[in-house]
Amino acid sequence: MPNFELGYTPNNLRLAIAALGMTQAALARLLGVSERQLRKWLVEDLESDVHADMRLKQWRKVLELLAKTNVV
Repeated sequence: MPNFELGYTPNNLRLAIAALGMTQAALARLLGVSERQLRKWLVEDLESDVHADMRLKQWRKVLELLAKTNVV
């Protein structure tokens, strides 16, 4: 089982993608966002102009997918 921190973080999103066995492109499609947007959520440097925080709505969808696969 992945070692998730509490809530959305770029690392948690990376762990979720791996745990789901999905590509970034596949998860982006399921969340209804572009691959570019998903990559922005994966940027670790929170001060970077490239980083963007993931909306709670999308993070909850990721958590639902993880729950369906019994990962969390």
